[in-house]
Amino acid sequence: MARITKASYAVLVACTAAHLLNHMYTGALSPFLPLIRDELTLNYTEVGIVTSAAIITMTISHLLVGFLGDRGWRDIFIPSSVILASLVILLTSFANTFIFITVCMLLLGVGASGYHPSAFPALSEKFPCGARAKATGTQAIGGLLGMAIIPILGAALLVVFGDWRESLFLLGLIGVVSFFPIAGLMRYSSQACTAEFDEEAEEDTRPEGWTRDYGLSIVSMGLRGMPFRCTTLLMPLYLVESYSYEPVWAGSLTTIMLVAGLAGETVSAPLSDRVGRRVPFLILSAGVTTLCLGFLYFRLEPIMLLIVLMGIGFFFFLGVPPNTAYLTEVTPRNAQGLAFGFLFSVGALPGAIAPIIFGAIGDLYGIDASILFLVLTAALATIVSLFLRDTKTVKRSETLVCTERTTTPI
Repeated sequence: MARITKASYAVLVACTAAHLLNHMYTGALSPFLPLIRDELTLNYTEVGIVTSAAIITMTISHLLVGFLGDRGWRDIFIPSSVILASLVILLTSFANTFIFITVCMLLLGVGASGYHPSAFPALSEKFPCGARAKATGTQAIGGLLGMAIIPILGAALLVVFGDWRESLFLLGLIGVVSFFPIAGLMRYSSQACTAEFDEEAEEDTRPEGWTRDYGLSIVSMGLRGMPFRCTTLLMPLYLVESYSYEPVWAGSLTTIMLVAGLAGETVSAPLSDRVGRRVPFLILSAGVTTLCLGFLYFRLEPIMLLIVLMGIGFFFFLGVPPNTAYLTEVTPRNAQGLAFGFLFSVGALPGAIAPIIFGAIGDLYGIDASILFLVLTAALATIVSLFLRDTKTVKRSETLVCTERTTTPI
């Protein structure tokens, strides 16, 4: 599509809202984990299993979702991921055993899996290259808001209700209500797209086949996903265990970390489009995040801890909009859904199992050793980012179009 239309904005709003709910639900247990752990008498490994369960089934399901998305199911998957996830959260509020809650999380992953492989191709089709980082960055901000909201919202609900079950039930109702406007926006975008499609087509210079940079992106995504999942999902538990904070304060600090991430995304999304570069942001993001994670190995004073948490949030999410835009530019043009299915299945699998590894290391060697595991994976992500090759964005007759450097097929 050569220009931005009403259909573009409809998809963007729907994806941003769906992404917010997607991350809010996949992280819904995070603020309640200290209470759930005590009530169900779980060890660190079992907490990791509960945390990873949804991510694992979501990761496995992504490949099929991407395959079906290329065959016309994309606009159905985005809203359906909202209603299915919300219904599972309602069910989770009745869980009273480790097996029950784990099964619920496995179902949550299947229900929520419709979003990621569908959203990025949908946005790529509706936005020209010169606006793609801003578009993908906006929907990424929706996901980050979902992650930022859930720790403080969960803490607030605990204050109001005093129980994690009632809090989860209310969270599930939010998704049921939100499903209807999201489905309406996706339906409008499908109907309006043909009428609004610009006659002046943008040059599509995405690769026709599978490339080296796409393969490296899968590796990079897997390595970045490990500290991402552990810090966003397990930070409240880490703060309670390591600093003896109350769950409300631990959730508040996690929210501050993620709000700093929102600032990082707000900076990098327009800047990446303006300079026409993606890879430098990825290198800076992973490199500084590695340093910040390293500080968590030490017992920090409250102010220093706050600064480190804000640094983790800001610099990790600084790389998110450039990364999502880069992925849309290196995936094969005729298999976007399948390519993103691979990225969010094979590429996301390490992040899916990372909380289990984090918990197992914590049980065996202490939670400080688990932090070193995150430092190692972030450092490896930095190294892989150094081998990625950037794309160029050039301005042609006031229209930004993509021209990629020659890529070597895998």
